[in-house]
Amino acid sequence: MLNQMRLAIMTGAGGVGKTTLAANLGFEVARLGYKVAIFDLDPQGSLNVACRLNKTPAPKATTAWIYSGFFDGSYTLVPVWDQHIKELEVFQGGSALFKVMPNLAQAGGSHLLQEALSEYPLTHDLIIFDCPATLEQIPKSALIAATHLLVPLMPDAKAIDGTRVLLDWYAANVQELQLSPPPTFLGFVINNVEDGAEHQRLSKELPPRYEARGYRVFPAIKHYTAFTNAWSEAVPLRVHRATHPALEPIEVIAKAIQQEIKGGKRGKARSTRRG
Repeated sequence: MLNQMRLAIMTGAGGVGKTTLAANLGFEVARLGYKVAIFDLDPQGSLNVACRLNKTPAPKATTAWIYSGFFDGSYTLVPVWDQHIKELEVFQGGSALFKVMPNLAQAGGSHLLQEALSEYPLTHDLIIFDCPATLEQIPKSALIAATHLLVPLMPDAKAIDGTRVLLDWYAANVQELQLSPPPTFLGFVINNVEDGAEHQRLSKELPPRYEARGYRVFPAIKHYTAFTNAWSEAVPLRVHRATHPALEPIEVIAKAIQQEIKGGKRGKARSTRRG
């Protein structure tokens, strides 16, 4: 029996390659034969650009509809890259999410995403929540609805500090919301690693730090211009270049997701320890 996995991709800092990872990871899991939906929860709507979708969809056709107070189970899921892969769909985000922020701030607002998926369940094996970098109400709603978290982390001081804040935020919200069980950390991935000395040093030093705390750390993903080129072409990396070396670490994450969907061993221990 397959388990539906709801994977929130979260960061404590912007510009770490979160949406690029979400899109390519969704494509790779779909290639393994699973039905995948990516929920764009980011008001910036970057996934619309990555998949060359309408940049100004009607609010009811976006994830903002879930938070509107009028959600009726109508998920507007758009097939993407269907000339290359089946069973990959996107629920678009965008600026409409700004308008529902007051609803999220109200009592129970953070539970709207979880309630929508419980009352109107989807048949997808994997739902990816592409969260904004700010740790506010939308990521909080994803935290409540998710079964797993994946944290991309750039090897620089800003992103490292942002990750520390994210872990504190996670621990505080798990306690405040009494999430039982809380979402499991699928792992961390050192992302967008450049050739500079500082990136190289930190990309070696960071994995042992997190592994010592019980987290899984996936193989690092280097920064390549091929990601930018694929983005410009609005295709996943594998379509841009089928044998690119950056595909290998993404495949490792995709196979870990496959194991979870198949009901395999859960991810590494999650820490609710603050600090």
